[in-house]
Amino acid sequence: MKDFFGYIKSKVFVKHFILAIVCLAFVLWALFKLLGVYTHHGETAEVPDFKGKTISELDAFVTDKHVGYLIIDSIYDPKEKSGIVIKQDPEAKSLVKHNRIIYLYVTSTQAPQMAMPKLVDRSTRQAVFMIESYGLRVGKITEIAGDCKGCVLKQYFNGKEIAPGDAIKKGSKIDLAVGKKEEGYNVPVDSTTAMNEPEEN
Repeated sequence: MKDFFGYIKSKVFVKHFILAIVCLAFVLWALFKLLGVYTHHGETAEVPDFKGKTISELDAFVTDKHVGYLIIDSIYDPKEKSGIVIKQDPEAKSLVKHNRIIYLYVTSTQAPQMAMPKLVDRSTRQAVFMIESYGLRVGKITEIAGDCKGCVLKQYFNGKEIAPGDAIKKGSKIDLAVGKKEEGYNVPVDSTTAMNEPEEN
């Protein structure tokens, strides 16, 4: 033990100890410098605007933009063509680190399936509201004879009756057959809805 403590107090040990600390400090400094270069520490890039770009354009679009991209979800929008970027995270013009991944949402190539709602026995106003709220489209509204005046008697898709719960694609056009309205009663419909003229008695 005396030799050990004596060695610790010796100039040789102190010299080697200081040298080891200096070497360790240098290694840590070099490691942090290399890590900063690898992660582009302090360097930022402005997020480009991906919206409106097609999937086929993305690889060429991100060249020299210092960011990457990843498509994480598809959203059905009948007003847009399929394969178009409609949303991104982070938003355009945000400042991010180099090589940051930008998450993209694109329009779906196919309309999602859904269950047909029950429109029969509802008023025309209620039926039109339900069609639109379910992401469907109002088609032709025809008046037919029936006990229920101004309410839906039948619901059609592509010229055939469709039952509640049947699978149908979102955005499909639904036609309605409603009971003849009483004189002086106007059936409230959307401006895009077509309605036959009432039959003359």
